Amino acid sequence: MFCKHTTVDDAPLMAAAVVGACRGEEWADPIQPRILGALFDRLLSYPCDFTTLTPATIDDVRGAGFSQAARAEIVDLMVMAELLCNPIPVSMSASVDRWAVGLGVESDELMVARDLARGAKIEAQADFYRNDYIGYADAELPGFDRLFEQYGPAAYVLTMEPDPAEEARHEALQECPPGSLGRSLWEFYKVRNFTFPGVLGGANLALAQHDWLHVLYGYDTDGIGEVEVAAFRMMSTDFPGASLGFLGTLLFYQSALLTSLVSGPHVGHELEVAGAPERIADALRRGRVCTLDPYDGIDFFDYAVVQVDELRARWAILTPTADATIDTTIIPA
Repeated sequence: MFCKHTTVDDAPLMAAAVVGACRGEEWADPIQPRILGALFDRLLSYPCDFTTLTPATIDDVRGAGFSQAARAEIVDLMVMAELLCNPIPVSMSASVDRWAVGLGVESDELMVARDLARGAKIEAQADFYRNDYIGYADAELPGFDRLFEQYGPAAYVLTMEPDPAEEARHEALQECPPGSLGRSLWEFYKVRNFTFPGVLGGANLALAQHDWLHVLYGYDTDGIGEVEVAAFRMMSTDFPGASLGFLGTLLFYQSALLTSLVSGPHVGHELEVAGAPERIADALRRGRVCTLDPYDGIDFFDYAVVQVDELRARWAILTPTADATIDTTIIPA
């Protein structure tokens, strides 16, 4: 998680710590200070220039009295900065490792980063899908172990065997009232020619859970939209794997160090358009105040007939700031 266990007063030292771990003589990729700057500005009200900021040391942070949860968040920020690079510089990888050891932090995010730093993409892909939110959700699906053994990693995200009852359940959302969550999800699939869960090759139920969030949050399914959903979701839940899920979208759409099992390989660099760092930071801001934990056992079919606007108000899903766009194609008229 980012900035959920730290305060505005912590921001200067946190920023200096990330600089100390990741910048070296200069940033390896110009997107790193852009995203970090937007994040600290929007979430912690700390505008600063990450290209000139004086770095902190491990001892500086150890002496500051941060909780273990706060230390983990600082290391998450370092890993984020690292995973924006392709290739990951050896010196940066080693430095983040030193910081993690020095702060007593171990995490699945670090494990995936280490896989990628040594070029073990197959291992990183497996570690990512197994340990992010999809892997946890898949583990709860009846018969998943058999599907994985028979079909391999694609079983993490796709319907590998037809389920007509599941397809019919999603198709029936067409009968929900206009502007409702269920009808909006049905339209979301139809406009994009997406295949419903239950249809061979369509999303499985673990992956499809996040499509409801696209509708509620108002984000599209392009690269930046997927990153926004993952950022929002990460900040609104304590679900295991949510942070890794966010970092995975950076690996798909920015550094292209991993290949999505859903949309295939991407060329990367999709966060380098004007306003993208600010949009990501705004998604984090919106997620932090949202009262809906999307992975706390919720079944969105229970809310299918409720108006999307009513649910947004109920769960404090705020409107984006003026310079952060929202996808009007998935907002009910």
